[in-house]
Formats: sequence, structure tokens, C-alpha cells
Amino acid sequence: MDTANDTRLTFLCAVAVHAEIEELVPRFKRQRGIEVDVNYDVNPAVAKRVMAGEDFDVGLNNPWYVEEMIKLGLVIPGIHVPFGRVPLTIGAAGPAPEEIASSHEAICRLLLNADSIAYTSTGTSGKTFLRAIEIMGLQDQLRDRLRPMGAGEPPIAAANGQVQYSIAPLSRIIAAPGVAPVATFPPELGLDIDMSMFVHRSSHPATALQLIQFLSDPGLDAYLRSHGVHRYELNG
Repeated sequence: MDTANDTRLTFLCAVAVHAEIEELVPRFKRQRGIEVDVNYDVNPAVAKRVMAGEDFDVGLNNPWYVEEMIKLGLVIPGIHVPFGRVPLTIGAAGPAPEEIASSHEAICRLLLNADSIAYTSTGTSGKTFLRAIEIMGLQDQLRDRLRPMGAGEPPIAAANGQVQYSIAPLSRIIAAPGVAPVATFPPELGLDIDMSMFVHRSSHPATALQLIQFLSDPGLDAYLRSHGVHRYELNG
């Protein structure tokens, strides 16, 4: 593979943190003098592209996919670094409420009173949302109100008044114009979306690690928190 060198990297990244990466990559270039070509996709598609043998240097994806990549020998096994955890969120058009709902009861009320709910059919957030309404016993009541959409479309649909609610990672809701978070699913349901970083087995690890070290620097924690991304630790 001929992607990584001393001055350029290819970064295959989950679209859930598009806005944050677009802000941080130029900072990295200014500090380290390394260009980064970023390719975005929904988390399951990122994993599929890696499994299919796509060339890249650094990746950012759900950790369970990274564990599978390690087992298959596609990425460097000793480099698996947490990036951030993002709550699954309900967004709606208009300004943010004074208080964002987060209780099981409040979210049930919101969803049961909704006339339409958009989610990303191919993304981790959409799959997580379908699991959420199954856990909460709402799948039958909500079936006719669900609107599966493509990557990035649910917040836009909510902002344009096409649907009442948009389901997406909090980072995507915060970044979307005209939409604000109105609820996050309770942490006890285990629905937060984790993302971690890794390096292709054929990349130049010294160069690739510079990007990972930059993105995992605690000095970025406050910025990421303000955008709905919280640090976490890998289990085990």
C-alpha cells in the first residue's frame, strides 16, 4: 500500500463525528505538517470497506468492528485506541429546550406522541434505535411512524419539517442547522455509540500514530464534550 508517508495520511472515518473531524484535522495539519485525506461513511459501511480490503492508514469505527478486523489480521493488533462515546439522541426542529429529557418515561412519551420519526437505515444509530424501541416495548406502536432514511438525512428532514423527530448521534444533532436535541436515551439502556481508532496493517505506523495521538489528546476533551462526544475506555 502506498498511502501513508511522512506528509500524508488517508483516514477512513465514521460520519457520526464528521463536524468534529473537519474541525480537528486542519489543527493536526498545522501542528504536525501532515496532510489528511478523510473519507466518511456510516459505521457499518466503514467496517465493510475495511473488510473488503480498501486502502487507508487510520480508521475510526465502532470497537466491535475493530475487534473483528484485528481477528482477521486487517489492522495492527496493538493499536486500538478509544476516541469517543456519543449518546443516541432525539432531535427536533427549533431551539433546544431548557432541559433535555433523558428518563425512560419521558422518552416513551415523546415517541408515543410523535407522528413521524426518521432514522438512518444503514447506520449504527439506526440499528441502535430499533434495538431501543424493542427494549422499551414500543416497536408495534411506532411501526407506522418510522421513516428509514439514508446517511445524514434524518436531521435535515426534521429541520425541513418532513418529520417530527430525527434519531441520530448527539454529535450529528448538535452539528445540524435548524435542529436541536430534545432527548437522549438513558445510559442504563446501553445505547451509547462508541467509536475507536486503529491502523491498517500495511500503513506506516509512526506517521499514523501521530494522528491517533493527536485525536486522543486529553486537551481536546472539553471541545469534544461540547459537541456531544465523551471519552471512554475500552473494556478489557
